[in-house]
Amino acid sequence: MSSLFPRGARLLLLNGYLATIPMGFLMVVVPLYLARAGLEPAFIGLLYTISGLVTSGLVAVSGILADRFGRTRFLVAGTALPVASYLILASTTDRAWLVVAAALGGVGLANGAAGAMTVASFDALLAERTSDAQRTRVFAAAQALWNLALATGAAFAGLPQLLRAQGMEDIASYRPAFIAAIVLCIAATALVLPIRQLHPSSHGTGAGWLPRASVRPIVTYSIGIGCLGFGLGVAVQLMPLWLNLRFGVGEADLAPWYSVAQLLSIASVAVVPWLDRRFGPSRSVLGMQLASGAILSLIAIAPAFAVAATLFLIRSFLTNISWPFQQSLLMSAVAPRERASAAGIGFAVWGFANALGPGLAGVLLGTGVLAFPLLAGAVAYAGAGLVFGIGFGRIRQTRPLDATA
Repeated sequence: MSSLFPRGARLLLLNGYLATIPMGFLMVVVPLYLARAGLEPAFIGLLYTISGLVTSGLVAVSGILADRFGRTRFLVAGTALPVASYLILASTTDRAWLVVAAALGGVGLANGAAGAMTVASFDALLAERTSDAQRTRVFAAAQALWNLALATGAAFAGLPQLLRAQGMEDIASYRPAFIAAIVLCIAATALVLPIRQLHPSSHGTGAGWLPRASVRPIVTYSIGIGCLGFGLGVAVQLMPLWLNLRFGVGEADLAPWYSVAQLLSIASVAVVPWLDRRFGPSRSVLGMQLASGAILSLIAIAPAFAVAATLFLIRSFLTNISWPFQQSLLMSAVAPRERASAAGIGFAVWGFANALGPGLAGVLLGTGVLAFPLLAGAVAYAGAGLVFGIGFGRIRQTRPLDATA
């Protein structure tokens, strides 16, 4: 990696890896942990909804401010913020404090305020350090490391069950992992302290606050990413709880499947460049998301846990392959000075749509309606594929993509 990417890009990639490991653990454990603590599915879904709403409410403003006042500052703050959330999860299951934890970050992939501060700045800083020709490759590397981090975290999801088997009390069995998550966040924060923004901010230059030069790709991206956010929220984020209710499985049963799902997605480093050459980014996203939607529909009618888990592996692989293409399409289509703003606006839509899903899914799961969340997610994924495939296909035909970092 040292020969492919400059030092700043390497630090960003390692930051993303370390900061994401706790998310891999929590995406499996948190729904079951909260259920074990006596919280009903509707409230568990509400926590994910709160996380997504906070993200969507802050991320667009965060991206605009980061473009003007310094992307590194926002990345540092966003990486460090989940420490407070993990402290709350380690020390209490009080509902009010859990709401605070969800808002700060650490519950759900939207990641609350931490996700809002991190996502736009990370993509923009990484894009600064690559040419247009390298951009899909570096985002593929970032996606692969993200998947590896999720796999690493998911591999430890069975730890609480092992500790309980040794006699540790139910809720206390989760605390060692929460403390480890705090240590990882501190290390990830330290890594990006030396990062400097290559392009100066627009503060004081007379530039407007809104990204006016990139309206069309931002709108297209926002619609597509919004569909993905809703699909993820309604069908995937409470999947551990769905599988528990449908097949009676626990953390130790789920951990290897979730870990393998992320490890398989590391193959995106090799698959993404081939798909890029063979089909191009727009058609690749179209195919991946249409297939992902079809697989969600099949999970809804799977007769056994092994079948559902295998389908989940395939869906995760296809969905994760699409992310480097989606990020590269946006970063290449918008003006360089507006990259953080564009990513922030898109992620705001993603976060809002994502927030709608878990609340709805939690209510449905609590009443025993198991199929509808997955079918709704299938429709959303298919819609996202069509938007990216058709919308960005037209943008690439009518507008030359930026060739500079």
